[in-house]
Amino acid sequence: MAEQEIAKHTKKVVRLFEKSEHGWRHKLGEMTLEIVTIVFAVTLSIWLHGLGEHRHEQEQVRHFLLGLKHDLGADIAYLDELNTAYRAYDANFEYLSKLDPRSAPDPEKFEKAFEAADSNYFFTPQTSRYQGFKSSGKLIHIEDEALLEKILNLYELQTEQIKTSEAGWRNRQNVFRAYVESSLTGDDSIEQHYQLVTAPKGKRLLRKEITAPQHYDRYANYAKLGAEIIKEIEQKYPDAAHEK
Repeated sequence: MAEQEIAKHTKKVVRLFEKSEHGWRHKLGEMTLEIVTIVFAVTLSIWLHGLGEHRHEQEQVRHFLLGLKHDLGADIAYLDELNTAYRAYDANFEYLSKLDPRSAPDPEKFEKAFEAADSNYFFTPQTSRYQGFKSSGKLIHIEDEALLEKILNLYELQTEQIKTSEAGWRNRQNVFRAYVESSLTGDDSIEQHYQLVTAPKGKRLLRKEITAPQHYDRYANYAKLGAEIIKEIEQKYPDAAHEK
């Protein structure tokens, strides 16, 4: 509509140049009026286009944040499972590291614990939605700067901190694995397993596998910040409680 108005008034300006029945003062007045009209139409067109673009951007932000809320809810539940798993790992390492080399183990309990020492479980957050929005350059459309800062902190800092803690844990587990693999001979019997676990080196490596407090703290920090982000999104879109 605005484009049609611009075209119409531009034609009028051109025709004013071609008219000879009016003096230059009259032409100048009419031309000024038409030019002002064109400028107004252009400004209105730009403003309407910008308004429409802004609405579209904010609808994309809304869709992204509601999806992010769903992702973070899943991540928090996942972290709760991880905490439970690591507490069980720690109890297992504690049990194995305290076995007496002079005593005979409960075969079933010991073998189950020995096999569990080779288990692991790592955090895999749902980041595809965030990474897609980020790579498309749309994060800048989130107008709530405090919320954006929290989202960046979560995905760019805290996720990497968790990876670092888990990498350290994985490395310690690999050291224990290498120790077992290099020491096993023959029939891979329960007696050999018990001997390796109760040897001074085995005990030392098992104690090192007990999860560091920082590891748990980083899980807790992610869950806490994730919950804060969820709450802020819910406050921002109170009528979209069940959307994702």
